[in-house]
Amino acid sequence: MARQGGVGLLVVLSLLLGGFVAAQNGIKPGTCRIVCDPFQACTHGMGANGLVIPLSSSGGGAPGPAGPPGKAGPPGLPGPKGEGSIAQEAVAFYAALKGDFGKDDVLKFTNVVTNVGSRYNPSTGTFTCRSNGVYHFSYHIVKTGLSLRADLVVNDNMIVASAVAVDALHTDTASNSAVLRLTTGDRVYIRLNKSDSTLKDTQNLFSTFSGYLLYEL
Repeated sequence: MARQGGVGLLVVLSLLLGGFVAAQNGIKPGTCRIVCDPFQACTHGMGANGLVIPLSSSGGGAPGPAGPPGKAGPPGLPGPKGEGSIAQEAVAFYAALKGDFGKDDVLKFTNVVTNVGSRYNPSTGTFTCRSNGVYHFSYHIVKTGLSLRADLVVNDNMIVASAVAVDALHTDTASNSAVLRLTTGDRVYIRLNKSDSTLKDTQNLFSTFSGYLLYEL
């Protein structure tokens, strides 16, 4: 029995010496526990004749590489509808003057090239607004007499732009443009203001009137 205890003690000392040498060489012990216990059933309790030697923890190691990305989650709910600046309804027209006019005439551009939305009426020369919004208009009028003044008119009484051409020796052009905020029912047209005759042109597009909707309000 004494011989068996001596062998156990020798084993413990050998293990202690091995742990010390490992620590000196930079080898960190693990987290396990070494037990040397000549256990005899029904005679002694656990560890009664032996030694329990706890080994110091080596601490946490370096973090491992990142794992692969997870699966994509389900799509979220749709967000609220934004307010765009593009017109919801297309409105645009472009027409040319064929006949000659003078004095205080409303110009009727009967050679219609474009009339998207059918807002321009060539028989009256009037554009009628049907959607509240911001519109752009431009016009170019060629004269044949001494002077010409052409006004851009809204609703018969409001002049929003004027163009003048004065030249006794040469043909000249009066032109202007405007950006207008209109409401449903507003009417826009070109009217001469005490002017000499415009150029009668049946083949070319010298005198023109155009407009389009920038965006609705």
